[in-house]
Amino acid sequence: MKSFLTACGAGMLTLIIMMIKWTYKKMRADDKAIKALAHDAYFRHCRYLLQNDTITQAELENHNYLYDAYKGQGLNSTGDAMHDQVLRKTVVVQTDGGFLNKLP
Repeated sequence: MKSFLTACGAGMLTLIIMMIKWTYKKMRADDKAIKALAHDAYFRHCRYLLQNDTITQAELENHNYLYDAYKGQGLNSTGDAMHDQVLRKTVVVQTDGGFLNKLP
């Protein structure tokens, strides 16, 4: 009986260790996917903004959210250079059907 309980305990411990390893592997894969998505979204958005001479206030706010997520993931400094280029753009604010230039 004692050997049976020992075998059951060892089996359960092995199962728990396998589950922990699988969970860790899954978390690492999810982290890589999140980094890839943050990188892709940020660079697509920057390329779009850099094509234009001006950006809207809403585009700037969205850019800042994406930049914060990008930096929060610890990604490279290429994004910092693009961020600086976007911040040099003239921001326009829509007022009553027209656009009013606002200093960057």
